[in-house]
Amino acid sequence: MRWASRQVARIDRTIARLSGRRRVVFDARTPMNIGILAPVAAALERDPRIDVVWTSDRAGELAAASAAAGTPVRILPRSAMEWRRVDLCVTADAWDPPRLRRCRRRANFFHGMAGKYDLDAPGHMPHGFGYFDRVAFINADRMRRYLETGVVSREAAVLVGYPKVDALVNGGYDAGDVHRQLQLEANRRTAIYAPTWSTASSLNIGGEAIVQSLVDAGFNVIVKLHDRSLDAANVLYSGGIDWRARFAAMRQPGRIAFSEAADSSPLLAASDVMVTDHSSIGFEFYLLDRPLVVVDAPDLVRVARINPEKVALLRGAARVVERPADAGPAALDEVAHRDRRSAERRAVVREMFHSPGTATARALEMVYDLLEVAPRACHAPSHAVETAGSVS
Repeated sequence: MRWASRQVARIDRTIARLSGRRRVVFDARTPMNIGILAPVAAALERDPRIDVVWTSDRAGELAAASAAAGTPVRILPRSAMEWRRVDLCVTADAWDPPRLRRCRRRANFFHGMAGKYDLDAPGHMPHGFGYFDRVAFINADRMRRYLETGVVSREAAVLVGYPKVDALVNGGYDAGDVHRQLQLEANRRTAIYAPTWSTASSLNIGGEAIVQSLVDAGFNVIVKLHDRSLDAANVLYSGGIDWRARFAAMRQPGRIAFSEAADSSPLLAASDVMVTDHSSIGFEFYLLDRPLVVVDAPDLVRVARINPEKVALLRGAARVVERPADAGPAALDEVAHRDRRSAERRAVVREMFHSPGTATARALEMVYDLLEVAPRACHAPSHAVETAGSVS
């Protein structure tokens, strides 16, 4: 069997070399994964030597979600790629790799840096990352932890940064356009409420009260929930609550917008202040040097197994309130004095993001190295996900 596998791999390499084309599969478990991988995929799609294919074990669901969010993606079921030749598979989730019998190499990008669910303590995880030829790290702290425990080898570890936020850092979004798309009133400040997923999160404790408090304080409100909070059938993720229906009942045209965008970056660009509990999106918002309000969720750190260091880091540059009803007044005060925590926010950014604004270039360098193809000069990537090419 091993001899046959080696022969197949040799034939596949010969085909790739003779045809001059490489096939890269981007596998996504959630719409958020699409947002993480999209900058790299979009750049590769403009290279005529590369065939880009999106797959998922929930292809129909993700395609529908992407279309609803305005960034349609052609996504094939994983089964369609099982026996296809694949030069590189790229994922943003290490725990459910697709079964690809003719895949030569694999790479993984982290999809967050908030230190939840033991991701900052890799020695406690059920398995390592030895499955991947390369692991792209967002910051040096996370990479150090994985190298020290031997979960990732020095040959596989690459300090890339976070391609997802490059366009945000580089001013790639127009806040006015985002407001118009969300049909929000143009003459008001905008707050974004973006909690993490957990039955112990601020969403489950008082999400609706937080949004109402922000509206009462005079803000437009963008509600951006974690993908998993929208899975009403899974009690572990959502508490069994249909949050779409809950916030639909709060609908106020022009004042409250509920977004399921795969990439939250345009929403951040359109927001003056954020309210969260503990989530990677809070760290991302610091890239804009804008104020953050944290609503304390007393049991969240324990339930979500969050690294206390990351809790202290996020809160050290934020306004922390204990009651959902205090979110609006606190946000109003923070916007009025937006510069008072600026130094702290900038310090967090330096620690959490490796060279933000330039990560996509490093990611592409890593990908081309794995493909054994000379990098191609690409124009700046589009901020929308293109439709994947056909599969042969």
